[in-house]
Amino acid sequence: MRLFIYILPLLLFTCCQKYTVNKLPDNRLHFGNAGGYTGEIREYIFLLDNGQVLFKNRDTGELEKIGKLKKEERMVFIAELDRINFKASSRKAANMNTMMTRYTEGAAEKLQWSGPRSAPSPEAGAFFQTLMAKVRALREEK
Repeated sequence: MRLFIYILPLLLFTCCQKYTVNKLPDNRLHFGNAGGYTGEIREYIFLLDNGQVLFKNRDTGELEKIGKLKKEERMVFIAELDRINFKASSRKAANMNTMMTRYTEGAAEKLQWSGPRSAPSPEAGAFFQTLMAKVRALREEK
């Protein structure tokens, strides 16, 4: 029984970890849209190690948890992400832009393009559409 008393707080602390903008895991993908008349930025963060999807709220500066991908689904997403060539040149920015930035062990690789037909590669464009569809599905599950 004594062991349970010591382990329970540890389990609660580790399963309920709260991320902040300044405290994120090294392996993650930032993706979203920016621009338009208001210059609005809608940025999501996919944590590659645990599958959580977060929304970066520009008004409050907080990260909101959207949901979590199951392990199998997370592995499929990571495999698709690995097929994207982040060395490809990003397209010229326009009024509305799409962006994906992959952070791996401190290094950042970024792609940016405007419009669905101007993605740097078909893989990048399709993967972004898959990510946004998953975000919509996770939001509907709430």
